[in-house]
Amino acid sequence: MNLPTFTLFLDPVHPPEFTLPEFRASLARDLAEHPASAPGAAHDGQILYRYPAILCKQLKNNLAVIGICQGARFLRQLADNNAEILSENNSCRIVSRDPEIHNEEFGITGRMYAYEILIPYLALNQQNAKKFYGLKGKPARDAFMQKILTGHLNTLAKSLDYSLSEPITCTARVRFIQERIDRENRIVFLGKFTTNLCIPDYLGIGQSVSSGYGTIRKICAMEEPHQDPATIP
Repeated sequence: MNLPTFTLFLDPVHPPEFTLPEFRASLARDLAEHPASAPGAAHDGQILYRYPAILCKQLKNNLAVIGICQGARFLRQLADNNAEILSENNSCRIVSRDPEIHNEEFGITGRMYAYEILIPYLALNQQNAKKFYGLKGKPARDAFMQKILTGHLNTLAKSLDYSLSEPITCTARVRFIQERIDRENRIVFLGKFTTNLCIPDYLGIGQSVSSGYGTIRKICAMEEPHQDPATIP
């Protein structure tokens, strides 16, 4: 299937006053009021109800905003003929943008794809975190995380209303670190994985994808059915 996407790269006009959560909330409010988000607007493309239609994330020095389906149409109209978006403390200059809405491939294609995790992957709820800590040895933890990742890839497909033509498979090589999130110490993961699911760059997997967690980018596509992520450069 094809996913309409549109990406903006932005620079805050007032960096000291700018906050990403408030910026994200402002965009969400504007999107909710936009005609492209109404059920009757589906004639010119898909409408997403489960996966976030807009993703805002900090990628190194760039603030990236990715619109999907109705989010893509909303961002395209917002950016056309404007050098800035939003206003007051959250005003941002458009540094670069897609010239048009792109149709990105998503789904099972008969190939394997390798991805890197750009922003830590928030994979474990409280219950699974306890199970992860209780496992002894790296092989047991790797197998557990591969099962969790497979589940999250299936959830991603379902949230985008994609019907799987065959089961999702994946092989992960990830490492865990602790990060302070919402005043709690949480386990997050970085690393690489391969899967038979084709995913557009900068989509997220796992929990809190609208906040940027779990952002991934394709490293390569492979004809052969499997390649160990550890061998991917």
